[in-house]
Order: sequence, then structure tokens, then C-alpha cells
Amino acid sequence: MSRKSKNYYYSYGPNELFNRIKYIYTNKFYNLFMNSLEWDGLTKEEEDYVMKKFWATGTLAAFNMENIGTVFAPYAVQGYGLYDVPTDVTIINERNVPGFPLNPLKVNKDVVLGYIQRNKKSVYDFVEFYAARMAQVDMVINTNVELQKLPYVIGISEEDKLNAQNTIDKILNNELVVFTSLSELNQVKALANGAPYVIDKLYAYKNNLESELLTFLGIDNSQIDVDKLAVDQINANNQMINTNSEGFVKELNKWADDIGKYLGTTIRVKATVKPVQSVHQDMDKSNSNDENKEETGGTL
Repeated sequence: MSRKSKNYYYSYGPNELFNRIKYIYTNKFYNLFMNSLEWDGLTKEEEDYVMKKFWATGTLAAFNMENIGTVFAPYAVQGYGLYDVPTDVTIINERNVPGFPLNPLKVNKDVVLGYIQRNKKSVYDFVEFYAARMAQVDMVINTNVELQKLPYVIGISEEDKLNAQNTIDKILNNELVVFTSLSELNQVKALANGAPYVIDKLYAYKNNLESELLTFLGIDNSQIDVDKLAVDQINANNQMINTNSEGFVKELNKWADDIGKYLGTTIRVKATVKPVQSVHQDMDKSNSNDENKEETGGTL
């Protein structure tokens, strides 16, 4: 027995639908993040694990195991120094792997701690906020779409229904001129649903949210309409993209430097995308010239 197909938005309750849309957006940006950095000196399994942990928790420990070399795992802080820097940590053995250290390890001696951001927060903490906002906008867009589908309400007497129907049929059949009596015209009263069309504004707002999130991830945000921005605005946006991308790489390579210093293992990380280039003032002149050509009908 086949299941009756339903509109996607009606297959879930409101809360379930919101969580589903948020989940989809979260996974979209998870994939973008996972593909934004490239590691040298790690296996594919190690790279996936390291990136996943930095996404979820923002921090990870590296330490050496006998006959294996440098491995990576989450940790719990057991002691802090004078300036709130961890001095001792216990390794968390998530999969009950034999040989994991049971006693606390000394930071920058037996173990090296890494962070993906200076604030020591996870990438997910930031992405979750934007994914939730975008999911909310999607739900409002869907509501607005449904409101646009509400029909006109026609108030008409039963005896005049046939004549009114003929008039409406002519209108809906795109006839240029429809002739009807004044009495019929007065009797046909159409009441629109009054729902404003705001889908374009909502979609633009969602694009702005996505652009902000892509900027945080250090990824070029093609959602921005450069034609509507001044050169300084474009360059400020591009600088923010590059700063965020470089920030991830800088923090992770500081961790890699300490791993080489204390554990003797060489790893490096780099961004997979090239830095966004600055836009020069010539762009304004070019746009101005194009506008002049349009006004004068071009050059001879």
C-alpha cells in the first residue's frame, strides 16, 4: 500500500519542521567548513576527526602513544595556571581504545592543546545561531506563499450566481473587454485576502544571513550584490573574509608548531580557497563610464 504523498512542509509539525530545516542548513555549512581547510601530515581519517572535533567543540588534544605516534582526542582540564591557561588535562577515551593514558598529562610537555578560534569556542556555536535564523525565515516564507494562494471571496445572490460566473470566466480567460450590466457589476464583490507579498524581502534577508555566515567561515560570499556597494564597502567585506580564514589557519598552525616542538610530529594546515582580492577605485570609474555610455547611447 503506497503512502499518500504530502507537501514537504505539511509532513512535520511546526517544531519538527523548524528543527529539520535548521538541521539541513547546519549540514550545508558543516560540509563547507570541512572542505575549507587542508592538512599536510595527517591521514584522511585523522583529518576528518580533527576537523569534526574543531567544528563541534573548538578544541582538541594531541599526545604520543607508544608504537602509534601522535594521536588526537578530547580532554578534560584538571588544573589551571596563573592566567587561566590549562596546565594539566585528562584524556577522554571515547572509544575505549587500549593504551590511552589514565593519569593527567602536563600541557606543553606530554600533551598539546589546540583551538580553532582565539575565543576558544566551537565553529558550531556560531553556525547554529545563523542556521536557526535562516530556518525561521524559511518558515515565514512558506507561510507567505500559502497566504498568496488564498482565493478571492465572492459575495453573490443565488439567482445571480450564473451570470456572475460567466463574467468571472471571461475575466480569467484574459478577455480584454468584458461587458456586463451595472446590476451584475455591483453584485459581484471581490474581497482579496489582503496578505502582503514580502517573499522577496524575506529571501533577501536570508541571503544576508548566509553572507554573514560565509564571511565568518572565511568563504567568499557571492550573495552580496557588488553593484550596490561602494569600493570601500566591498574591500571591507573582502578583508573580513580573509581575516576569518587566516584566523582559523593561524590558530591551527600554532597548534601544529607546538606539536612539532613537544611531540616531534610535523603537520601543517592551509586554506583550500584563495584569499579574496581587493577591488580598486578603477571599478568606480568603470561603472561611471558605463553609466555615461548608457545615457549618451554609447560611443561613436
